[in-house]
Amino acid sequence: MKAISRKKRTLADLSQSVAAGVLKAIQLLEERYGATEFHESGHNPDRRAPVLVVKLPRYDNAEVGVPLNKRDITLYMRDRTCDGKRLRDLISADKVTKVYPRDGNPSASIEDSPYLRPSSTNEVLKLKLVPEDVDSVLAAFFGDSGEGLTEAHALSVSGLAPIEPRKGIRSGLTEEDFAAILERQSEVGRAGEMLVIKDELARLKNRGCPDPERYVHRVATSDVGRGYDIESTWPGEERCIEVKSTTRSGNDFFLTANERSVLAELGERGWLYRVVLDSQGGGRIEKRMCNPTKRIAEEQMTPVIWRVADSVLHSDE
Repeated sequence: MKAISRKKRTLADLSQSVAAGVLKAIQLLEERYGATEFHESGHNPDRRAPVLVVKLPRYDNAEVGVPLNKRDITLYMRDRTCDGKRLRDLISADKVTKVYPRDGNPSASIEDSPYLRPSSTNEVLKLKLVPEDVDSVLAAFFGDSGEGLTEAHALSVSGLAPIEPRKGIRSGLTEEDFAAILERQSEVGRAGEMLVIKDELARLKNRGCPDPERYVHRVATSDVGRGYDIESTWPGEERCIEVKSTTRSGNDFFLTANERSVLAELGERGWLYRVVLDSQGGGRIEKRMCNPTKRIAEEQMTPVIWRVADSVLHSDE
């Protein structure tokens, strides 16, 4: 695909050239949902309105595509909302004009976005709205009124029992200690994902795939909200793999609400790989689990984080 040139625009640049409803959508994304980057597609051979791709860091770098139309209000949005629901279930069906990739390919600027690029596991909607729809559609997608996903729901998954408090860990971690822990966890995660990529490339090659590198992608680097880490798309052998890595066999692991929801919806295409790494930089895949949410019983999961509504701070005592 030919690369698309992009340039940043400001709201002042747009106010004289786009529909009032389009401007309203962009203003809401900026003022309520914290959009910080606005990139406009450049090359436009079909003479269609350029598309502004808006990035929202508060929502795991989610993106919304906003064509800069002079009359109609059109939005490109993922069907999967930020809290793991289906947007099509939350809005009127007549607002959805196309579903990608089912209905072909969207504009090149949407294809160029790692977050919005359609695939069999990442359906993208083209919505046609009236000004009165914009507020409710954005609220349905983000799952709130602009608070942001500052706290995730997470589940501890154990083969036997709920997690017990670990002994020997001191309280009062310094900022430097905490940063070092996060960096170590990130290194372990990356190493486990790279091991799984090598394993998946070998699996596809053994299955007769002529070009495995074309079909195996580490989506965790470009889209942390996807709900899994590795996407393998060779027809007939598709797998969406969530990788859980550790340096010690027998440890519990954590599953976010989004990961759990995505893996449940994927069904037989969803996989969970447990990777155990060693001190020499090697490792092994200890378990490959197909359709993991069907095989993990409720009693094997312990909720360890709760999201608390801001309204509790303003209620009467």
